[in-house]
Amino acid sequence: MITFKTMEDLTYRQSHELFIQGFEGYYIPMTMELDAFIAKIGTENLSPGLSIIMFEDELPIGFVLQGIRDVNGQKMAWNGGTGIIPKYRGRKLGEILMEKALDVLKQQGVSIATLEALSMNHPAIKLYEKVGYKVMDTLHFWEADGVLPMDEEIANEFLIKRIPALQAAHAKIFPTMAPWQVDPTIIPKVGGEAIIAAKDGEVLAACLVRTRQQFGSEAEGVTLFQAIVNKDSEEGERALYAVLQEGLLFQKSLKRTTYNLMDHSQKTLSFLQSKGFRNTDISQVFMVNKLLV
Repeated sequence: MITFKTMEDLTYRQSHELFIQGFEGYYIPMTMELDAFIAKIGTENLSPGLSIIMFEDELPIGFVLQGIRDVNGQKMAWNGGTGIIPKYRGRKLGEILMEKALDVLKQQGVSIATLEALSMNHPAIKLYEKVGYKVMDTLHFWEADGVLPMDEEIANEFLIKRIPALQAAHAKIFPTMAPWQVDPTIIPKVGGEAIIAAKDGEVLAACLVRTRQQFGSEAEGVTLFQAIVNKDSEEGERALYAVLQEGLLFQKSLKRTTYNLMDHSQKTLSFLQSKGFRNTDISQVFMVNKLLV
């Protein structure tokens, strides 16, 4: 018999074991130590009380990790991982599991549910569409190495500021409808910054980045999460280029990556490509389910 509980009814070790088993045979292997799994729950604002565990009799066989945050007075949710252990796949349990997870969100008054799925994972995307999700955008994982060409003229044209990402969230610089892990309220927990280009007191462009660097050592790498331009003009584009070359540390020899960078950021993608960024084999789709709208 299929029943449901929440992750609060399992120990963290049991939840971790189920998480690892649920991703066995996945397109990208999901290997994660117990401490990293526990950290993931806190860092990504996931809630054990809202995360659904599917049981057959007394055995946990599937899960949906979920979290909720308030966005401009609306509750937005994120599916931080869905999985069923291999032995129980092929029995059409995924739809039952997802419907139960969405019921929990509706009970909490959630307006918008979001998730990401690997672009190549067509069965999962089809399942999510069946329960009401729609593909909103494609998310890119690009990379570049070494020193990149820096335009000093653009760098000196604007007032460039670096601020903690959370301050940018409070200033409402970045869009609220974006993949969960690239939101400025999530990024600061792991050292995120916002790079802002302004002129005459007006914010023209901004980007969100996270630099990997040990105290006293040179930066090892930097990841770009979001980039926005607020002025549809040549000046706005130049401001965008200014924050990107500053945020991505063009003058340093290091590894640069993008994470869940939205496809509608075409000006950003075109600029990065012109500077030597290359596509990887990984992309995701950003999916949204408008539950109460």
